[in-house]
Amino acid sequence: MSYLRVTSLDLWVIVFYFFVIIANGIYQSVRKTKGGDDFLLGGKSFGIFSTLCTQGATMKGSSALVGYSAGAYVNGASVLISSQCYSLGAWIAVMSGIARKIKKCSNTIEIRSAGDIFLRRFGSETLKKLVGLGGTWMSLSILSSNMAAIGLLVHLMFGKYGLTYEYSLILGVCVAVAYTAIGGLVSVVYNDVLQWCIMMPLIFFLFPYALVTKCGVTPEALHSTLNAAKYFSLQPNLWWFGFLLGGILAACCDVSHLTRFITAKDEKTAVTGSMFGFTFCVLLAGFVVFFGLSAAMLIEPSVLGDNKDGAIFALISRALSPGFVGLMLAAILAATISTIDSNLQTAVLCTMIDIVEPSLPKNTTEKQKLLYCRLITVVIAVLSIFFVLKVKGIIAIIGIGFNVYSSAIFFPLMSCMFWKKATAKGLITGIVVGAVTAVVTVSMKLPLPIVWGVSFSAISTIVISWLTAGEKSIKPLLPGFNESGQKIDSDIFKACFLGASGSLILSIGIGTWVNWIYIIIGTILMFLCIKMLDSAFKRVAAN
Repeated sequence: MSYLRVTSLDLWVIVFYFFVIIANGIYQSVRKTKGGDDFLLGGKSFGIFSTLCTQGATMKGSSALVGYSAGAYVNGASVLISSQCYSLGAWIAVMSGIARKIKKCSNTIEIRSAGDIFLRRFGSETLKKLVGLGGTWMSLSILSSNMAAIGLLVHLMFGKYGLTYEYSLILGVCVAVAYTAIGGLVSVVYNDVLQWCIMMPLIFFLFPYALVTKCGVTPEALHSTLNAAKYFSLQPNLWWFGFLLGGILAACCDVSHLTRFITAKDEKTAVTGSMFGFTFCVLLAGFVVFFGLSAAMLIEPSVLGDNKDGAIFALISRALSPGFVGLMLAAILAATISTIDSNLQTAVLCTMIDIVEPSLPKNTTEKQKLLYCRLITVVIAVLSIFFVLKVKGIIAIIGIGFNVYSSAIFFPLMSCMFWKKATAKGLITGIVVGAVTAVVTVSMKLPLPIVWGVSFSAISTIVISWLTAGEKSIKPLLPGFNESGQKIDSDIFKACFLGASGSLILSIGIGTWVNWIYIIIGTILMFLCIKMLDSAFKRVAAN
């Protein structure tokens, strides 16, 4: 563990960071959290900047910073393709019109969760609870992976004082639970804003600047030192392709994203704020791969031993001076805790709204619901700690959630939103078959379990829907989704296609350190995306 060197000054920076986020979370909760709905949905009033920060901070935790930098350290720039898995899926969710349509739907009828989408169309409590279980499982998976990362980081900092990994894990988690259990989504979103403001300058500017000026990681030095065939090939292997596919499918139906679409103040905010947040995530992946390549250039494998997840920590110690090490660790903690609190709150939302609340007495007060939310928060946090200690490896933990959740929920959710002939029995069958198939294929260690899971789920959903089709079984599409040929949707698709392409190209230009042609092309495409979205919503407002 000697590859991370921290001084007392660095530790005081970390302690101060912990104090600030706990205080900010509690302060925001006192101001705005008055009942169960405030805890879960924050009043559905978040603006573009808040949506940007919470979408970006939620998606890219230290599982991305730690796990993918380690992947780049070992496998090179090919990790750049799979590291975009969630970001590209999130872009597709906006591009396909899901973000705008869900927000419009939630303005028309009561939609508070993914389970509510199924309930409002089919009136099926069974569907609502199954989707709630799926959302809880997915959030638990991402939550646990970031708990593993924060346990590693705190142990690296305080292990020399006798703090074990298990106690480090509990200490780090308690920080996020402290304010999430009090304020819910209000505390989570405003702490995401704070933590995004910490991450942005440190990860995008300070650390790269130190690597270039202090450690000599110039483009010429990097490319002349590392083997081009191993470290700069963008051809992923089958395993990474499966992870990419699973991430794309999972992100399209991620409950955290759906919740942020719902809680945005209007349709423009849901689309534009999310677009900026997902752009941040794509660009971050480029910098993370650059960090991994820098570690491959500067850090000998013998320094890390078997723990390749420590690559970025060794790099921080190599590149930064005391005090700045603490700031960079605070940035990684910010990435970690922002993802922990968001997915913890999402798991609570799925559990409370889709599973627990339908069983509560009708006279249950808002204060009682708030108490239930806080109790569920603590229970889920404890379950996540248990999950971390049983499943080793940051990327492995995420992969399990991707495969099971995507297999079970993706096709039924898309069918619920867009397919007129879908039936409740068809969707229930698709969810169950998809989940079982994913578990079986993962247990058998078959390649691409997500392909098997989604395929069997799709076949089951289509066949059973056809067999059970009838006047009483087929329900109309929900408001927002029953529209077709809307110009705003075609404008969003074109703009976001340019934006997704531009951000990916820009990320590749950064990750391969550096390809200026890619960076220029990516920047132009991103500019066009922003202009097109702004013009599209101005036309809607004018009409």
